[in-house]
Amino acid sequence: MLASILINNYNYETYLEAAITSALNQTYDIIEVIVVDDGSVDGSRQIIEKFGDRIVPVLKANGGQASAINAGFQACRGEYVFLLDADDCFKPSKVAQIIEIFEKHADAGWCFHELEETDADGQTIHRRRHQVTEFEIVNLRPVLTSGQNFQHWFPATSGLCFRQEILSQILPMPEVFHVSADALIRLMAIYLAPGVLAPENLATHRQHGKNLYEFKPNIHIERLKIGIKTAYYLHRLIPEARPFANKEFIFNVGKLMEYSEAMAVFKNPEFRLYIKQENDLLFLTKLISYIIKGNAKKLINQ
Repeated sequence: MLASILINNYNYETYLEAAITSALNQTYDIIEVIVVDDGSVDGSRQIIEKFGDRIVPVLKANGGQASAINAGFQACRGEYVFLLDADDCFKPSKVAQIIEIFEKHADAGWCFHELEETDADGQTIHRRRHQVTEFEIVNLRPVLTSGQNFQHWFPATSGLCFRQEILSQILPMPEVFHVSADALIRLMAIYLAPGVLAPENLATHRQHGKNLYEFKPNIHIERLKIGIKTAYYLHRLIPEARPFANKEFIFNVGKLMEYSEAMAVFKNPEFRLYIKQENDLLFLTKLISYIIKGNAKKLINQ
């Protein structure tokens, strides 16, 4: 069975060759490697050319991570799809191990596995406080439909693996996610099918100081804005997940109020769209309460 490895890249020429090589050097040999360059202005495209017909290049104008994943998925022919950020690498046995899991667990539509954190030179570092700790077959859809809290930790993009039939129900996704497209992809997959959480470090996640997301200025504010955006699109695309989306929206808006001016929050496009689509009185009451608490905390901290 064919496995598709989808690499999304934007200006990561320093790491791109290692990512592509790690995809090509899998012990499972029925693979295709799709490399999407999202309008890089560095030497990324020259690196892609070096691999010739060993890979499937998808060259496009810059549109962000979601648009890159959408474009790459259109080129995927495999029954299984593995996402890989261009500054990360797969361990050689990753695809083989994940396919074995999928074959053993026919109901699993996705598999999320742990990542080994490394520095820019590929040396292991230990910065993560949360991780996938044990092998579990899980059905987490009730969490979304009831608005509970997840009792699990989920990895970043390079730890996400899917059956094609599940990912085809998610992609193409809204292209407003210039970074952290994985946030919505994970939640939609969790809603669509049971899956597997695996504690094995089957890929490396490189922390190099130039990560497009992790090292952005004011990352705490960016996380909250992405949380609001994710909640809005989850609510819009999967109405049954409304309880979870509402809870996440209220939490992220309340926390953002602690760090931002109120008008900046109110002008957030997803904030305004969410209010238009959700007019439940209990929801609005909770939202107003969190907004007041957020502003109160900000005044106290001043």
